[in-house]
Amino acid sequence: MKNLRIKLLLSLIAFAVILVAVISYVNRQILADDIEEQVARNRVLIENHILTDMRAVDNAHLYFDANMSDEMEQALRALKNYYRENPNVATWDLQQLKNKHDMDIYILDQTNTVLYTTFDKDIGFNFSKCCQRFSALLDERRASGEFFTDGIDISTTTGEYRKFAYLATHDKKYLLELSIDLLKNPVFQTFNFEKTSEYLVAKYVDLVEVQTISAGGVFFNDSKSKRITVQEQSEQFQKYFELARKKMQPVEYQEAFNQGYMETHLFLPYEAETVRGESSHRIVYVKYANFTKMEALQKNTKQFWVLLTIALITAFVMLLVINKILSKTIHLATFDPLTGVYNRATYIRKMDSLLKKRKLNRPGLLLIDLDNFKQVNDQFGHAEGDQILIGTAKILKKVVKKDGFVVRFGGDEFAMVLYDTTEHHMQQVADAILTQIRTLKLEDHAIQKWSVLSVSMGGAIYHHPEDSEMSLFERADRALYQSKNAGKDQYSSFVEVAEVEDTKI
Repeated sequence: MKNLRIKLLLSLIAFAVILVAVISYVNRQILADDIEEQVARNRVLIENHILTDMRAVDNAHLYFDANMSDEMEQALRALKNYYRENPNVATWDLQQLKNKHDMDIYILDQTNTVLYTTFDKDIGFNFSKCCQRFSALLDERRASGEFFTDGIDISTTTGEYRKFAYLATHDKKYLLELSIDLLKNPVFQTFNFEKTSEYLVAKYVDLVEVQTISAGGVFFNDSKSKRITVQEQSEQFQKYFELARKKMQPVEYQEAFNQGYMETHLFLPYEAETVRGESSHRIVYVKYANFTKMEALQKNTKQFWVLLTIALITAFVMLLVINKILSKTIHLATFDPLTGVYNRATYIRKMDSLLKKRKLNRPGLLLIDLDNFKQVNDQFGHAEGDQILIGTAKILKKVVKKDGFVVRFGGDEFAMVLYDTTEHHMQQVADAILTQIRTLKLEDHAIQKWSVLSVSMGGAIYHHPEDSEMSLFERADRALYQSKNAGKDQYSSFVEVAEVEDTKI
């Protein structure tokens, strides 16, 4: 009964765990797929938004840029004329010229080094060392002698948003350059990609960062702090940046961190519709994280443990219900309903289990039969007869204790199985039973019921590995038959029966 309950409990727990695990796994996979689809849709929206807004900003500046470009061209041609009159640029009052034109002034020599400027951070900066592609472009502009103006660009040293214009001196010795701080420009304040980046990062949970990088590898930055370059990033970052810049196709890589956190680094090439200098080519760097997926999977994990707890509690409740429903049935299938000792079916099952251990012990079987029990039923009635059977079962259980178990085969037939015994021990047990029954017959209240009764017993012990329950029962039954033929109220062992039979032979 106890083993059955344990097996039933383990089965219910296993069923609950498997059911919850399968449901949770399937749900987790569906959830993960749904999240991946949503993330993919969001990425398409984000990336289209980025490119569309950047194109809109460029077009807006192109539209409103004509006046600014004209002013810069006039200022540069005025400086070029001033150079004709005073070619010693070292004597120029650049600050006065800046105030006059309201623009920063740069004078670059033939090595593309900034010799003089009103923008102190760029003094001595050599483009040929840091930015070879851009330096080659400056050489072309110096050689052509024409006026050039770029679109939205950045300061190579600070990363600030600026607009630049170039014009070489008549002798091609110097390249004159002007720049305007776009942050002061009302158009740029209205059409500003930084605002779009901030808006997108605030809107999408998984969007961590959006940065614009010039083709030369400098981050666009309107904070006027120290410039940030690609060369300062990781080797993998530099590798994928160069790959995107050369192929002009989107590339990305992922980084995995602790507890399932992942970052996706996307490099999105951009080319302005109207090419205006080096700044027309940019790389938009987008960093994604998997916050949405992590949060959803964490909730899913919590749901799994909640469901598992509920399932286990349900399993225990079901065990109690099933136990209550089946306990009576199980009891009837295991025990004799009248006496409470084991029935024949349980006897067979326990004997099979005991036989598997017979190498470690020597089981014994004692068959017990109440003599003249029919006379008790006829004389005192079946109710009294039932009391005799109940009393006999109590005596047998009292005698055997924990050394074995008692069985009722039916009617007045009982058996006692001893787990490990000897002939001497079997004799002691039989004598104890005879003594108990004989003592009971002497009690005043039991004289009439027990006076006609006696007990006949026969016992046998396993001796050979090939012995079975049937062979043991047959030997014990022959010993019981010997007790009845010898006058009843006694015990006989199969050893004695065998000796008598050998003597007769």
